Amino acid sequence: MLEAELEEVKSRAARDAERLKLEGKEEFLKSPEFDTLLGKKAGGFFKNGFFGCVAQWRSNGYPEEEHPASFLNVQQAIAEMPDEEEVQEDEEDEDEEEGGNGSEATPPSSPLS
Repeated sequence: MLEAELEEVKSRAARDAERLKLEGKEEFLKSPEFDTLLGKKAGGFFKNGFFGCVAQWRSNGYPEEEHPASFLNVQQAIAEMPDEEEVQEDEEDEDEEEGGNGSEATPPSSPLS
């Protein structure tokens, strides 16, 4: 009888442990720490993949002198990227030039009519 009770307690403990493990995993996936780790891992994959592609291009005789590719210089490309505020201002300026938010614009006519 004690053995049966012990087995029941063990199985209940195993179920509880599994449930807590799943709850902890779900909590971790929603946490900022997970986002940080994910960002670092994704950045590492991008960096390694990018430099791997550049190395393949160079090993296969890509003529950088004849066809300079500014995107091959990561630091330069990052420095030349516009700020988010500049992009947002440019988009707003384009919307104003096009006549507001576009709600007054007429839809294009169908080529069949």
